[in-house]
Amino acid sequence: MRGQIKTGGDEKREIPRMRLTENSEERKEEQEGRQPVSNSGKEQERTGARRILYFFTLNRRMSLLILVTAIPLTCMVLGIVSLIREYSASYATIMSNLRIANEYNMKFKEDMEYSMYRVMIGLLKPEQFQDGDIIEGRTQYATIVKNPYNMIESARRDFESIERERGSDRDIKIRGLLSCLDSLETAVNKLMNASKETTPYDVQQSIWENDIQGLCSMIQDYINQYIYYETLRMERLQKDLETQTTRLLMIYLVLLAAVLTVGFATAAAIARSVTGPVKDLTETARRLGQGDLKARAAMSGMAEINVLARTFNIMSDEIAGLMDKTRREQENLRVMELKLRQEQINPHFLYNTLDSIVWMAEGGNNRQVVEMTSDLSDFFRTVLSEGHDFITIAEEEQHIRSYLKIQKIRYEDVLDYRIEMEERIRSRVVLKMILQPIVENALYHGIKNKRGGGTISIRGYEDKNGIVFEVEDDGTGMDQETLSKLREKIKSGREGREEPVRKSGGFGLSNVAQRLSMYYGESSALVIESEKGVGTCVKLYLGQIPLSRREDEKSRTEQVRP
Repeated sequence: MRGQIKTGGDEKREIPRMRLTENSEERKEEQEGRQPVSNSGKEQERTGARRILYFFTLNRRMSLLILVTAIPLTCMVLGIVSLIREYSASYATIMSNLRIANEYNMKFKEDMEYSMYRVMIGLLKPEQFQDGDIIEGRTQYATIVKNPYNMIESARRDFESIERERGSDRDIKIRGLLSCLDSLETAVNKLMNASKETTPYDVQQSIWENDIQGLCSMIQDYINQYIYYETLRMERLQKDLETQTTRLLMIYLVLLAAVLTVGFATAAAIARSVTGPVKDLTETARRLGQGDLKARAAMSGMAEINVLARTFNIMSDEIAGLMDKTRREQENLRVMELKLRQEQINPHFLYNTLDSIVWMAEGGNNRQVVEMTSDLSDFFRTVLSEGHDFITIAEEEQHIRSYLKIQKIRYEDVLDYRIEMEERIRSRVVLKMILQPIVENALYHGIKNKRGGGTISIRGYEDKNGIVFEVEDDGTGMDQETLSKLREKIKSGREGREEPVRKSGGFGLSNVAQRLSMYYGESSALVIESEKGVGTCVKLYLGQIPLSRREDEKSRTEQVRP
């Protein structure tokens, strides 16, 4: 049975929407038979932009400010973007041209000479190139012999596609390269025909050395020269970009200064036209903040300020009501806190413990006196805990262990106990003194009244929802009627419908439930199961528990804050 806490939200008042115009006050005066107040004196004080802005709503004034600042700045940004795009396109074109030239500069001469050499020495027949490239060998070391006609056609197509200015150095080199490709194609045909007609080897060798190799070398020279001129073009482009960037930067700085000057002037005029009514509203808010709950905002000539003023007045009325309500709640909370502080220490437990220490000292049981005094010291150290509301689970365990050790001396014949806490949760932080009242209840209402005594078992572990504590005893237990009444009492305490009543010292189950509700909210629960003659088990479920001691104060503040 997990306790659920439902807190009613603050009552909300509907604020009616109002359509206001700047001359609404004047129309109201006209309807009442009065003449509108003349603003000629104020108009004489306004000059320039202020006189114009007076007839603008706040929304239009802000739009004007955006107009005089955002549009020029946007144009400046678009100009920069356009310049960058233009130079980026030129740079991309140059890089594409260089990529094409470098590809042929690296492989064209070598592949062409190798293909025609294989034809010259008779290892390949011209007919074999009809299907494209030739693969020599069938292993991983196979060699690809390129088709010379395909190589020439591919090079011609790629270099013809390069953009260039007619008559430029780059254009001259490209045209020379294309002319060499035509001559190379003629030389390839010549060597192919010579191979078909079984022309003597020395003739074919002469064609390969003088025509093929010579033309390939010329093509490579043209490619290198083209790369050189293209690189010079890139350098000129970079210098031009730097020059244009510097020039635009100077222009844009001047424009930016002008835009900022106009923008600041417009903003200042807008501010001056708005600050008057806002200052009045601020002064009213200051008076309200200082405790003058009768302070109310006056209406002005601005529609937006009038909306704020009316809303402020409604808020002031609500604050006045909430202050009275909060004052009453604080009084109730103060009374409850005083009761909690008074009930934190059970005087009977303290008297009995001190009496036990006295008779043990009189009996000469010095070791037991030391142990019991040490346990009592540990017990009160946790009770005080330097004023903190949260302690670690290890400290809470030590607290109940000290309590049970003290009670064990008094009820040695009837009380046994076991405490088991998972090691991984011992450093977690929990609301202090939530187990001791339950253990005390188990001792006085379960074990003490059972013939032959019994055992209290305390467990702490973590499940998927958070930390769980179990306090179980094999004492007298409760019947269903008593259990139902106890559950209802705990539920009433959590929901604030019943004042917790102290039973047998300590906080009592109802008081523990109310403290859990106050600090943990709906993430906590106190569940009781009991059977007459068998025993009772109390389970505490704590969600959103702090992770370490150093989060003590932070968690306490965040979880108690309404």
